[in-house]
Amino acid sequence: MWKQPTNLLSKVCDLFRYFINTSLERFRKNEIGNIAMIFALVSPAVLLGLGASIDLSRAYAVHQKLADTAMLACQYASRPSIIDTSTSSYSGSNGGAAYIAAVNAFITSTLQAQNVKLTQTTASPFTYTQGGAANVTLTANVPASFLQILKVQQIPVAGTAHCYDTPSSINQKISSSYLLTEGFENSCNPNVCWYRPNGTSTSYEQGTAISVNNTFTSTVGYTGATGTPWYIMGYCLEVDKAGQNETTVAQGSYSAELDCDNGSGTAGNSSISTKTYLPAGNYELRYNYVGRVSYTDYDPVYICGSAASDLSWANDTNSTGPSGSGVSNTQRNNQINVYLDMNSNGIPPTHATMYGSQTLAGSNLIDMCVYATPNNWIQRSVRIKVTTAGYYWLSFAADGANNSYGGQLDNIMLCQETCTGSLQDNFPTSWLNNKVLFEDTFESPAQSFSCYNCGQAGVTLNASYGTTGSTSSGWPSQPASGWAIGPYNQMDYYDYNAPQGSQFIELDASLQDIYGTSTTESTSNRSISRSFYLDPGYYQVNYDYTSDIRFSAITTNSCSAAPSAATLSSWNTTGNSTGAGANWITGWSGTAYYNTNFVAVFMANGQLVSTPNSSSTLDYQTTYTNPDGSTASSYSAATAPLDYVNLSSYNASQSNPVIDFCAYASSWQTRTTYIQITKPGRYWLTFSGMGAVDKMGGAIDDVKLTALGSLYMSSPPSSYVTIPVPSPQPGSSTTYTGFFIIADPLTPPAALQ
Repeated sequence: MWKQPTNLLSKVCDLFRYFINTSLERFRKNEIGNIAMIFALVSPAVLLGLGASIDLSRAYAVHQKLADTAMLACQYASRPSIIDTSTSSYSGSNGGAAYIAAVNAFITSTLQAQNVKLTQTTASPFTYTQGGAANVTLTANVPASFLQILKVQQIPVAGTAHCYDTPSSINQKISSSYLLTEGFENSCNPNVCWYRPNGTSTSYEQGTAISVNNTFTSTVGYTGATGTPWYIMGYCLEVDKAGQNETTVAQGSYSAELDCDNGSGTAGNSSISTKTYLPAGNYELRYNYVGRVSYTDYDPVYICGSAASDLSWANDTNSTGPSGSGVSNTQRNNQINVYLDMNSNGIPPTHATMYGSQTLAGSNLIDMCVYATPNNWIQRSVRIKVTTAGYYWLSFAADGANNSYGGQLDNIMLCQETCTGSLQDNFPTSWLNNKVLFEDTFESPAQSFSCYNCGQAGVTLNASYGTTGSTSSGWPSQPASGWAIGPYNQMDYYDYNAPQGSQFIELDASLQDIYGTSTTESTSNRSISRSFYLDPGYYQVNYDYTSDIRFSAITTNSCSAAPSAATLSSWNTTGNSTGAGANWITGWSGTAYYNTNFVAVFMANGQLVSTPNSSSTLDYQTTYTNPDGSTASSYSAATAPLDYVNLSSYNASQSNPVIDFCAYASSWQTRTTYIQITKPGRYWLTFSGMGAVDKMGGAIDDVKLTALGSLYMSSPPSSYVTIPVPSPQPGSSTTYTGFFIIADPLTPPAALQ
C-alpha cells in the first residue's frame, strides 16, 4: 500500500508542475526567444524532477518490501504450527502475548533478510484482537536526497496486510483434540514441592511459614510441562510424586494437592487458575480426583456433582487421616471445586470458601467432588457449550476443612467436542458382578418368644443391623446401626414358618394386645427404613412377602413391581371392602378388610423426603428431619413422609416412588424390583404397611440390596424405577455468562446441540 508521503511533498509536486507548465507556456509565446536562454530556465526544473523521481522510486521500493513482509507475516501468523507452539499461553488485553511476539520476531527477521536497512517505526506491527481481527502495519521513513532542496528531509511509507476478520486460524489450533492438558509433571523436587503465588518454589520442609494470599496476582505461580501457566491464590500448589500421598497417580508420576501445607500443618486451601481462548462451540473438561482422608461411612462410593446443592448432604465427620495427621473427625477434608468464568478485566472472579475464611479464584461452579476412596482415582467429565467466544478462566479450588490434608487432582484435559479415549467408568469395582451390598434376614438379634406363634413383645428393630458380605457391621462399614421404625420404635417378630431362618416381621403392630398390657404406642401400621450411600447405576431390591390374613374369596396373588396408577387404584377400591379370612400364623378367623395385607416399598433421595431419626429406645415416637432442615416431632407432622402414597390417585413422578407393591399373597413370594440411581447420594429404602389398622398385615423377610452395574452397563434391566433427585436434573442445562453446561450426563459425553 502506497502511503502519501506528506502535504509538503504534495506541494512540492504541485510547484514542480506549475514551474514546468509556466516555462513551456512562455517558450510557446516567445517565438523570438533565445533557445539557450529558455533551456537555461527550464533545465533546473527538469533536473529537480529527475531527482524527485529518484527519491520517490526509492521510497516505492521500500514500500514494496514492507507490503511483502506484511503479507508474509499474515501467512506466518496463520500457520497451525506457529499457533500450536506460540499460543499455549494467553495473556494481555490484545490476545496471546507469545503469539504476537512470535509474529513480530518473524517480521524483524524478514525485514533483515530483504535487506531493508531502514528502521521500522510501528511500535506493535502485528495486532490481534481477542476473538477478532489480526493485522500487520509496517512503517518507515525514507531519507530524501534531491527533495531536500525543497526542504523535504524524508518520505514516510507504509505496508499493511489484513490477516483475518475472525480468528479462524486460532480455530485450527482448537480443532485439535486437546486444547489444554495438565499432569503436574513439572516438579522441582523428586518427591514433593510447593509452588507459591509469587512464583517461587521450594522443596517440602514443614516449618517454613507461608502466608495466605486472598488477592489475585498476575505472576505465574506454576508452569506445567506442556507450558500451561497457573496462577495461585491461597497458600500454594503442592505437587506430589506417587507414593507421597497416594499410592498411585492418574497419569505420569505426579499429582497435585490444593489443600497444601502452610508450613505448620494448620491450613492450606488454595486455588489454581489458567486463562484460554474459547471460540463458540462444544467442549469437554476431564480431570481425575481422589480423596486423601478416609471416610469409612462413604466407602466405596464416590461423591461428586455438578452443583453445590447436589452434595449439601455429604457432611459426615467419621474421618481418619494419615497416621499422625490429627485430622480425624473433620468435615469435607477432600473437597475440590471446579469453576469456569468469562474473563472481564484480566483476572478471574473469586468466591468465599465454605467457612468464609478465604477468598479463592472462581465464581461459576461447574463441578465439585467431596470424596473418592483414597488410592481409588475417579475421572470426572463436564460437558460445556460456549455461546460467546472469548477468554475464559478455568479454576480449581480446595474447600471444606482447611488443615493441609485435601483431595488430589491430576490429568486435566480441556478438549473441543469430546476428548479422545473412553471416559473412565467410576462405578465401584467391588460392586460389580451382582454384588449383594446389604441383606437382613431378621435373624439377629434372636428373639425369645413367650407364646406359641405370636409376636414378640418389646422388640426394637433398631438393633437389626443386617449384613454386608460376611460381616455384621452395618452399611457398608459404618458403626453398627439398624432400621428406623415409624411411627414408634417397636415391631412384631414372628417365628413360624419363615421362608428362611426362623424369624420374620409383620408391618402392622399389635404388641399392646399380646399380653393384655398397655404400651406407650398405639396399634398402627409400621414402616421400616434405612439409608444407603449409592453411586449412579442400576440396583436390585429383593424381599419375601406373604399375607397374614388369607381370604377364601381371593385365589390369585397380587403384587407388582413399579405399579401403575391404575393398578394401585383398582387394588385400593377392592381393598376397601371386607371378606371372610383367617390368620395363618395365630389361627384367628373372622371378617377383615381386603387391604389389611397391603405392603408398599419405596426408595427416595434423602434430600427430598422427611428422614427418620433413629433411636434404640423402645416405644420411641419417631421424629423426622424435613427437607428444609426443620424437625418434625412425629410422623403426622413430617412435611414429606418417605412412605406417603395416594393409592386412589398415584403420581409415579412423586419424590418417593413406589418401587414394588403387594396387595395379597397366600404363600411366601420372593419379590424382585429394579431401580436406577442417577446422582451420588444418601437413599432411603422403606417398607410400609398400607392397609387397615387391625393388628394383622403383610409380613416380610430376607431384604436384599444388590448392585448390578453402572449407567454405562451393556445390559441394564428392561424395567426399572428411576429415583427422583434434586435439581439440577441429570442431562439438564445450567446457564452461565457466555456458556452453559450439561449437568450430570447419564451417558458418555456426546456433542452438545
